[in-house]
Amino acid sequence: MNFLQGLNKPQHDAVNHDEGPLLILAGPGSGKTRVITHRIARLVSTKIYSSQVLALTFTNKAAKEMLKRVESLTNYNIGWITTFHSFCSRILRKECTAIDYQPDFTIYDADDQKKIIKQVLTELDIDLSIGVSKYQYAISRYKNHGKSSQEILESKNYWDRLIGKVYKTYQETLHRNNAFDFDDLLLKTLELFQKNEDILEFYQNKFQYILIDEFQDTNEPQYQIAKLLAQEHQNICATGDPDQSIYSWRGANIQNILNFESDFPDAKVIKLEQNYRSTSTILKVADSLISHNTFRKAKELWTENGEGESVKIVRADDERHEAEMVRRKIQQSRSDYSLCDIVIFYRTNAQSRILETELVEANIPYTIVGGLEFYKRGEVKDALAYLKFMANPVDEISLFRIINNPPRGISKKCLKCLIEIARENDISICEVLEAEALWTRMTTRQQNSLRKFMGIVTRLRGKMDLPISQFIEFVIEESGYMNHVKKNDEKKEEERQANILELLISAKEYEKIHNDANLSNFLQHISLLTDSGKDTADQDHVTLMTLHAAKGLEFPIVFIVGVAEGICPHSRSETQNEIEEERRLLFVGITRAKKILTISYSRISSRGDTYGFRNSPSRFLKEIPLHLIERDTQYD
Repeated sequence: MNFLQGLNKPQHDAVNHDEGPLLILAGPGSGKTRVITHRIARLVSTKIYSSQVLALTFTNKAAKEMLKRVESLTNYNIGWITTFHSFCSRILRKECTAIDYQPDFTIYDADDQKKIIKQVLTELDIDLSIGVSKYQYAISRYKNHGKSSQEILESKNYWDRLIGKVYKTYQETLHRNNAFDFDDLLLKTLELFQKNEDILEFYQNKFQYILIDEFQDTNEPQYQIAKLLAQEHQNICATGDPDQSIYSWRGANIQNILNFESDFPDAKVIKLEQNYRSTSTILKVADSLISHNTFRKAKELWTENGEGESVKIVRADDERHEAEMVRRKIQQSRSDYSLCDIVIFYRTNAQSRILETELVEANIPYTIVGGLEFYKRGEVKDALAYLKFMANPVDEISLFRIINNPPRGISKKCLKCLIEIARENDISICEVLEAEALWTRMTTRQQNSLRKFMGIVTRLRGKMDLPISQFIEFVIEESGYMNHVKKNDEKKEEERQANILELLISAKEYEKIHNDANLSNFLQHISLLTDSGKDTADQDHVTLMTLHAAKGLEFPIVFIVGVAEGICPHSRSETQNEIEEERRLLFVGITRAKKILTISYSRISSRGDTYGFRNSPSRFLKEIPLHLIERDTQYD
């Protein structure tokens, strides 16, 4: 088979490159996966055994796709096309005795980690009020940057030293349990190679050619593992695009790809700049935007697809108006495109709520990729359960969701006892809760916990005459739920808080529109929104997702909403590095578009707990040349 047939000149050169390090700077839509798979196919068909090539990527989906393509090209069984974590797990199963582990080790998931960390905090007599998840997140962050507990313990910062203490004991516990967490799979493989020259030498000789996809997404341990394995033969091929590095929050280090030529001075650099996806106008918009970044490798994207339509920039009055604009444009496009051709991108998950409402009311099917529909998100359902129980005190489903949420010491055994008493007396569980005389079979501790809960219920009932939005504010504060969210799961706390506050905004909107606004009607309104009974798996549907979930996808029609200061770039992005990553995030969204791109923002929006916040257009919009855009004045 001719593995070079149909390739353009840079693709041909990349596939045909023989010895030495190779850096492939692959712009979006430039056929990167095709180049990698054809390069592997050429190597195993003409030069080496299939077992001598190692191809590493980041997701099981990407690895399976790559494996499928190579095997279809060669009919060979390629055993080492895999993810970084799977590769490290295989190595450790075989070699871990060299670092004092046994091959039957357990890999702990996130829940297992939390249990161990909670055990460690108790053992070290450290206050649990900060939240186990904050320690979990901090330890993972240090591991992704290749930091040992000893390095953290030497910090001058008190919080770092406290984390270092927990980290050290946590690692000792894992070792005692003959277990690794997912970050350890990388760190322990790196430790294995660094401390055992004979093992490292074996794998250096085994893998004569190493290919790494999405190199801009590697963290420090992954980069060091790749460098060590490539030392012997220097046949490392790194493929990626610094302009699409958007995962620093999970440890990805853009400097790894920017420094590749320094670490491998003999590296050949090939740029894949021809785009097979988008129109030239969309590419010029993307190129003009990303050219404002400093931390990058210059490329000039081009295409033979034609100029195409101007990029639309829309300024809406408010978020509701913006969602209406998107809905109208979707309806207008249905004569030429299917709904599956359309995607709506947003910066944060909470932004989906108003879009979902607009689509549901217009009977437009949709699906959310990489997340749940707004009213199905755990924290939103928790808050709604409080409201439902207040509106309907015999709603046992809502009661069971909130009675120990946040934790109040009301155990499953206590709940079972409540159910038994209710059934024996043919009354509701709420009536049992209100009649302390029926609690005789409960322990003093259980009774005290129930009294505490009923005290909260009484205080909430006393405020039910408040406007809905004010009542929701009172509920989430008085119940302790918002504080619970704030102290748990640092990775998600901001998003969860934003979702709860977005529910509050939805109540304020409902109050503005409906004269008969009350709690029961509001809950009925939400139920009708969520009870669409839809299953979009086999149905034509619009796709909704965050910009972070956009990598690797493409759509004929793309909407990017909320492109305003404080949203994109996000309000917490302040340093040059952070602003540049926000710009890369928008670049990724723009380059998903094949034919039609609409970017929008609203003059007024909800922001946190502020309703009616005045927006400025994103600084990024000012970086797009005017001749490439068309302002859609019908929505202005």
